[in-house]
Amino acid sequence: MSKNRQLCCSFCGRSETEVSKLVAGPRVYICDQCVLLASQIMGGDPGDPDNGAPLPARKSSVWSKLMARARQFWDWNESRLLNA
Repeated sequence: MSKNRQLCCSFCGRSETEVSKLVAGPRVYICDQCVLLASQIMGGDPGDPDNGAPLPARKSSVWSKLMARARQFWDWNESRLLNA
């Protein structure tokens, strides 16, 4: 892999030299222009801090199953393993 590889937006393909900002995520990048477009599609102004209430956190079924399993082996009140 070349160290001189130019970064580009994962959505539109614009290079980092063609945009004002490029936000990096895990193996993905998004440019300021795509953020603006996505915000317009979603019906909001990206510069508006009161763009709506945050969505409530959703517990995944994997997390629920993991916690149910943990409760079988851990005494949460005593902070110790059960049957140990």
